Amino acid sequence: MTLRIFLTSFEVSAEATQTEWIKDYVVEVTQSQLPYPKALLVLPNDAILVAHRDGYITRIAEGVENARFSLPLPQLFTEGQGGVLDILLVSGFGDKSVSNQVDASGQLLISYSKGTASNNKLAVVSVWLSLKDGVINVAPVYEVNESKDTPVHFGGKLLALSHGGYLVTTGDGFDYREKAQVLSSHLGKVIGFTLDGKPLPSAPFDSSPYVYSLGHRNPQGLVYFDGNVYQHEHGPAGGDELNKLTKGANYGWPVVTLGKDYSGANISPFTHYENMQSPLINWTPSIAPSSMTVYHHDAFTTLNDSLLITTLKAKQLLAVSLHDKEWSAQRIFSTLDDRLRDVDVDGLGNILVLTDGEEAKILKISPLSTM
Repeated sequence: MTLRIFLTSFEVSAEATQTEWIKDYVVEVTQSQLPYPKALLVLPNDAILVAHRDGYITRIAEGVENARFSLPLPQLFTEGQGGVLDILLVSGFGDKSVSNQVDASGQLLISYSKGTASNNKLAVVSVWLSLKDGVINVAPVYEVNESKDTPVHFGGKLLALSHGGYLVTTGDGFDYREKAQVLSSHLGKVIGFTLDGKPLPSAPFDSSPYVYSLGHRNPQGLVYFDGNVYQHEHGPAGGDELNKLTKGANYGWPVVTLGKDYSGANISPFTHYENMQSPLINWTPSIAPSSMTVYHHDAFTTLNDSLLITTLKAKQLLAVSLHDKEWSAQRIFSTLDDRLRDVDVDGLGNILVLTDGEEAKILKISPLSTM
C-alpha cells in the first residue's frame, strides 16, 4: 500500500531565518522493507534500481518490486560500512517503451568493498544486467592500490564525466588519514579512470595518474553541475564539507579541518593552509552528508538548479544553491525524519529519497498540484 502525506503549510529552515520556499507537496512511501540499501538509480525509462549492501539489485517499476538480481562480486566484504556502495548507469535501459519488457538490458558500474577484515579495499566493476537473464557479465575496472584493516571510510561514489571517463571517491580508511596527503596512495582521493580501467587522459599527476584530487576524508556525494564537479564529504566531529573539485587540487585533510577528533582533541591547528582548498560550505556540528543529485526540473520551480543533499545524522534533505556569489544550504521538506541514504529525480521532476537501514523505504516527494 502506498502511504501519502499531504502538506500545505510553510516550514521553517534550520539553516536559514527566512520562510522556506516550498509548500503544497505530498510525500508517498512507494516502497518499504528494503534491507540495507546503499544506492538508488532512476533509469531513463523511470524504472528504479536499488543496490543493496549484501550484493544484489532490486528493480522497481510503477511502484512494484518485480525482480531481484544477485551480484556475483568477487570477495564482497560487508562488515562495518562496507558492501555494495554505489551504482551508475553506463548505457542501456533507454527506451521508455520497454520499462516492463523482460529483454531490457544495460551496462552498470558498481563500487563495492572487497577482501577481508584484515585486508580490504574499494573496487569498481562493470556489470551487464539483463532483466531476462540477470547479471551476465562482471568485469574488473579499478581497485584502490593498497589494502587496509578497517571496515570503514571506503567512499565509493561514482560519477560519469561530461567529456568521457569516470570518477570514484575513496575514503582514508579512518586509521590511515595521513595517506590522504600521500600522492602515491589511493586512499583519501578522488580517482579518475576510463571504462577499460586506465587513468584519465591528461592526468594532473604523472607519478600517480589515477589521482584526480587529494586530501579527502570520507567523500560521498559527487555530481556534475554548471560545468564543474561538486563533492561532499564527512568530517570528523564537525567539519563536513561541500567542495568544488578542481583537477589536481588538494582539499586539505588532515592538515586542514574545521572539525575535531571524536575525543574532542584538535586534529590540526590549521583551518586554512597555503595551496589547500577551502570548502564552499562547512557543516559544524556534523550532518553526515550521504549523497547528492542535481535538480533540473520545473516541477519544483524554486529548486531548479539546486544541489539536493541527503544526510544521515541530521535526517534532513538540503537544497544548496548559489546566490550573490555565496553558497547556502536550506532544509526542505521538514516532515522527513529518517536517516537518508540517497536521492534521485524521476522524469516528472518528483524527488525520490532512499532511507537507510534494515527496513528502508523509498519516499516520493511530488508537488501537490500534480496529484
